[in-house]
Amino acid sequence: MNRPRTILRETWQLVAGVTRRPVETYERIAQSPSPRRALVFIGLVALAAGLFYAAGMAGSGKPAETLGGSLLWGLVGVFGVYGAASAVIWRVARLLGSRAAFEVILTAWAGSYVPTLIWFGGLALFHVLFVPSGFLDPASAFGVAGPVVVQVAFLAFSLAAFLWKTLLLYLTLRVAGGLDFRRIVAAAAILAPVAIGYWVLGLHFGWFKVPLI
Repeated sequence: MNRPRTILRETWQLVAGVTRRPVETYERIAQSPSPRRALVFIGLVALAAGLFYAAGMAGSGKPAETLGGSLLWGLVGVFGVYGAASAVIWRVARLLGSRAAFEVILTAWAGSYVPTLIWFGGLALFHVLFVPSGFLDPASAFGVAGPVVVQVAFLAFSLAAFLWKTLLLYLTLRVAGGLDFRRIVAAAAILAPVAIGYWVLGLHFGWFKVPLI
């Protein structure tokens, strides 16, 4: 009976650790990875993505997707990107001399989805408050420049989430992967074109408006 509670507690420890003590958390992950709690947390991210997708479809004037279909989209999309990214990061790290097991990178990279989840929350709040028929009119709330203020604020928020995720990628390679700074730079040079290609495809197909893995 206590097993679900234990899993949720471990998942919360991952989230809280990445937020408050990221270096210590990644050191523990390197010593004792927990793919189980990582997958549970990614499942929560997938649930949030599916619900946001369903809400966006319902409010866009397009035929609303069923809740089950939206959740399936979230599960496939989030787990697919997470699994592929983890595999690519692990493979690149191994090519550059890392001895980390795949379970270590899988757990460490899950921590980087904390800023992703927060970004999803901010995006949902942005849509609720400011999109057409939202609760607030940017012009009335912030004056004539209101729409620009809102867009700049959201872009700044997205940039902060992206930089946070970049820091967690560094910790994944440095602490969990055991690479030195020179090899991390080499890994970044290999991973950057892959990330840019993913962003271009995502923007082209309308997966997101602000590129974020």
